[in-house]
Amino acid sequence: MKKIFRNLMMLLCALTAMVSCDESGDKIYLDGFKASDLMASTSDVLLSADNSKTLVLSLAWQNPTLLSSDETKPAGNGTLHTYLQASPSEDFATAKDYTVTNLSKAFTGADLNALAKELKMTPEQSAPIYFRIKSQMGANLDSVYSNVCQVNVTPYMIHMNKMTLVEKDDKTKVLTYLYSPNEDGIYIGYMKASSWLNFYGKENDGTVWGNYGADGHVFEADNTESAYNFWFPGQAGIYYAVVDTKAKEWKATWMKEFQLNGEAMTYDAPNYAWVKVITTSADNTPIQIVGTGAEYNKATGTDDAAAVVKTMNYTLADGKMTDASAAGSVNVEKAGTYTVTVKVDENSELTYSIVAGDQTTPEPEASNTLCMFDENGNNLKAVMTKVSDGVYTCKYTPAAWENFKFIYVGESKDDKQTWYGSEPEDGKLFNLATENSWNLWFKDDVTGGEMTITANLNTMTWSYE
Repeated sequence: MKKIFRNLMMLLCALTAMVSCDESGDKIYLDGFKASDLMASTSDVLLSADNSKTLVLSLAWQNPTLLSSDETKPAGNGTLHTYLQASPSEDFATAKDYTVTNLSKAFTGADLNALAKELKMTPEQSAPIYFRIKSQMGANLDSVYSNVCQVNVTPYMIHMNKMTLVEKDDKTKVLTYLYSPNEDGIYIGYMKASSWLNFYGKENDGTVWGNYGADGHVFEADNTESAYNFWFPGQAGIYYAVVDTKAKEWKATWMKEFQLNGEAMTYDAPNYAWVKVITTSADNTPIQIVGTGAEYNKATGTDDAAAVVKTMNYTLADGKMTDASAAGSVNVEKAGTYTVTVKVDENSELTYSIVAGDQTTPEPEASNTLCMFDENGNNLKAVMTKVSDGVYTCKYTPAAWENFKFIYVGESKDDKQTWYGSEPEDGKLFNLATENSWNLWFKDDVTGGEMTITANLNTMTWSYE
């Protein structure tokens, strides 16, 4: 039996040697990875608000090497997927994965503090964060891991009381802020918004929120990499905005109107303000301001007809308008003429002012000329000057995505005769049409400066520069 077994083994070895060679020579076998080497710039980091914008930690590594059975014939690179993993435990039972394409990653103080918060570390207490590189290449090869680097990190408390609203294409440019007094993930505030304003919301821990990244999910919030930007409806003006990160939704209530003692205030579009001049005949005359809003939410989308009409009541004190279940009032001390103005302050609150005299700027006269109005024709934006037959121009400071219409007026601005919008077809924004037209709008290339607007009714075109 031993002789038979020995002969079988010899035969097997011979067969193995035969299949290891073919006409093209010896076969080359891949034998997994040689893992990366990971290095950290420091082993101990004390975080604070003072170094939140400073680079406090850098990690660097080499790409892993795909091993070959023949050192003279190295393996190709293939498709390599690399992840930097961070964990509060050395066994990486729970970990935060960063997809990386370079051979290093740097953390600012704010970045590292946000990571510490996500890993549920205790503020003001030093504790280790473990880092390693995870590499994957192909479905038939196991992942390999680098050495583990331990960095002791002392995080600081992050107050989740504010959300920073930033521009869509430049997340360093701040638009305004919403506030969460209870630090409960619900951020509220009044703000100015141009038509179709695009934005993201950034929490104090660095979490960025946008709209759920799929069609048909307007006003649904998401904080993943696939999220779209948020966007406002087509109506420009003052909005009451609520971003609820717990319910993962947001709402925008457009302030359609304000009334002072039951009489409509006038909207000052360039200044995003509501104004009314009043004359009181007695001392200590009370005034009351009530708003009418149109709420857009995930049920209504941006459909103007579906927006929910809401009555907004306020108490008035020390120049502040505070949301209330019933309207309050404030007294005008002396009889006389006053200009009352409602606008949004830098703290995303509604304010009112009562200034003696008529402080309003007279609206320019519009007679037998072309004008710029909002898309509904309610508010006059600019009166244009005729420079030649059929050609009109004006100076105007637009906002990105601001919508409007050209309207030719007769004896006054209320005598609206011919409306001009864009041709109702993609790519025809700068072609004018009077029938079944779309709104006109300014694209996102406007930066807040004054523009020259020109409309040519001979060629039915318009431009801005």
